[in-house]
Parts: sequence; structure tokens; C-alpha cells
Amino acid sequence: MFEEKEPVVKEYGERTLNAARLCYLLRQECEIEDPWHIVAVSLCAHERMHSKDSWEYILTHKTDIEDIERLFERANSPEEFREGLIELKERDLERQIARGNLK
Repeated sequence: MFEEKEPVVKEYGERTLNAARLCYLLRQECEIEDPWHIVAVSLCAHERMHSKDSWEYILTHKTDIEDIERLFERANSPEEFREGLIELKERDLERQIARGNLK
């Protein structure tokens, strides 16, 4: 009769991880405060996306990109990075539960 919803665990795709890595490098290594134009052009070039699509992707995933960018900054090892990704996923699940999206 009633179907229970399975928890939807957020998965960060390679595109999001690469955009976050690029943001991190541009801010840290090149000291660029607002790297979004460069990230958009990079998505166009490497993902063969139209500029409108790359901007739409960035705006849709900006929070995830920034969260992962901060994770790149604070993680000192691949293990810490992986643990940080798990924490981000758990935090997203907790938000979904709090909003009543999951039962």
C-alpha cells in the first residue's frame, strides 16, 4: 500500500569534484577571489559543454562545489578527504530528514 522511501545518498560526480578542485587551486595557488568564470570556461572546454549549460551546472551545484572546495583545503590526506565526503553526505541526509523529505 505505502512504499517507504529509501534514503537518497548524495553522490558527488566527477564534474563536481573537478570543479571544486579547480576552485580550490585558483583561490589558493593563483589567489583569485572569484574563480567562477574560469571554472565555467573550463567546464566548456573539458566537458564540451555550451557556456549556458556550464553556468547552469555551476549555479545548480555551487553549494556542493564550495563544500568540497573547503574539504580540499582542510584535508591532509586522501583518507581525510574521503571521510570529509562521507560527512558531507551524512549532513545532506540529515537535512533531508529534517525537511521531511525522508521518513
